[in-house]
Amino acid sequence: MSSFWQDLAIAYRPAAVSRRKQIALRLFVVLVLAAMAMIRPGAGFIFPWAAVYLVVQIAEWAALNRFLRKAEPSGLDVSLSLVADCALAAVFGWLSVPVWAAGTPLGAASAVLLLSGAIITVLMGAEGCVAAFIASGGAYVAYLVIAPFAAGDRLDPVMPFFLVGAGLLSLTLGLVFLWSRRTLAAERAARRAAEAQTAAKSAFIAMVSHELRTPINAILTGAESLERDRPDAALIADAGLMMRGLLNDLLDLSKIEAGRMSVEVVDHDLRAVVADAVDFWRKAAEAKGVRLVLKGDEVMPQWVKGDPMRVRQVLNNLLSNAIKFTAEGEVAVGVQVESRDPRVVSIEVRDTGPGLADDQIERLFSPYEQAGVETARAFGGTGLGLAISRDLARLMGGDLCAANAEGGGARFTLRLPAPEGRAPAPEARDEALAVRDDAPLVLVVDDHDINRRALRQLLEAFGARVETAEDALSALALAERHVFDAILMDVRMPGVDGLEATRRLRATPANRATPVIAVTGAVSPEEIAACREAGMTGWVEKPVKARDLYAALFG
Repeated sequence: MSSFWQDLAIAYRPAAVSRRKQIALRLFVVLVLAAMAMIRPGAGFIFPWAAVYLVVQIAEWAALNRFLRKAEPSGLDVSLSLVADCALAAVFGWLSVPVWAAGTPLGAASAVLLLSGAIITVLMGAEGCVAAFIASGGAYVAYLVIAPFAAGDRLDPVMPFFLVGAGLLSLTLGLVFLWSRRTLAAERAARRAAEAQTAAKSAFIAMVSHELRTPINAILTGAESLERDRPDAALIADAGLMMRGLLNDLLDLSKIEAGRMSVEVVDHDLRAVVADAVDFWRKAAEAKGVRLVLKGDEVMPQWVKGDPMRVRQVLNNLLSNAIKFTAEGEVAVGVQVESRDPRVVSIEVRDTGPGLADDQIERLFSPYEQAGVETARAFGGTGLGLAISRDLARLMGGDLCAANAEGGGARFTLRLPAPEGRAPAPEARDEALAVRDDAPLVLVVDDHDINRRALRQLLEAFGARVETAEDALSALALAERHVFDAILMDVRMPGVDGLEATRRLRATPANRATPVIAVTGAVSPEEIAACREAGMTGWVEKPVKARDLYAALFG
């Protein structure tokens, strides 16, 4: 298709969408006119006119649908739509001729009003497209001139004044159309710029978040080693964990804003997910002198379908906030089944803190917002947790809402669909590295020296022998000379990435069956699925925790 038709198709698409939306209004007008014809003697001509109009309207509807269904419409598709628009205007405008021919002043005025209303509708539906405006509006302007002549008023002494008025109306319509066209073009340009800016911001946040995982990984690994001899090194680990949490929030928000966040649906133990989240925060609650209790777990379904990682993330956010804002009393987690067909579970986190004002509840789920300036100053944080939590809840088909609890405090309720799931069949993990009497040989592949050193330190603490490679090609060369017990593979590397390296590794005889553990900062369901499709047998998230690494290798 030539550039002319491509440009015309792009310009016409908003008009096509608008005109299709106007079909209901146009049919309503025809219905009203037909109803008037039933009570007005001598207006029987409206019935055959309405029948012809409906046929042409159906043709226009079909042409618009044909055009809008295609991502790249052809010149024929655009032409058919414009011809249908013009034909519809010609049929509708014809009604002005017999109405004017009624021979009364009100008849002429009615014909003018009919055409003026139609022209305004065209102006609204053209969406700045010149071709769409001319195709429909041109017929109505022509009828303004044709109708009085066709009705026999050509000798009327006022006719010259009418023609001048019709010309001025046409000029005004053209000027209004040009103004609206410039306004719409500016609005669309601003929208495209805003979308591009949002996409660039999200990409920048994702890139920075991913790159900062490397130094944080080293901080956490070094802190774990120091903590064995220096208890105060736990401060470094806590700071690193806090930084990782902030980065995870920024990365999640960037994915949500870019529309790339997704959830998985797998069978999982909901009771275990909720109980683990409560147990994880129990020490933090006890340190503040706050009771943390779980109620209703006996009625909670066990095996359900959903995304356990995202459910745990939302619960961690809610429990963290509840404990943070509760100086004394308790934080209670209550679970109940709200409905059974379909089954919906609600998880309520209630605290005895200061509660929430009405204006605070309205701002809670907005990104970067907190309950107030004093809250940000006293408790810190980015204000992203609750906004992300509600977006995740809605992605999972549920919702998250906040309210004040009776007797004081705040109440957050997470509602989630909980369709029946299946318990996994017991099976051995063939891909896990079996514990052996002799020291296992592990290959670490990562383009960052800090990551290689950190992983080497963890693996040697497990009693493993370690080889390292700074890129995929070096790793493949080592894999030709040695049979490894496991390979830790960074996913994102310049040149040949970890996915391609794993595919090539599976084609070699020496390490075809060697477990390959993905070491990655990206743990979305799609990215994990890509790792498994490439032949990887497991994954650990950056920054790497010793416990997670041990579980991936020896679990």
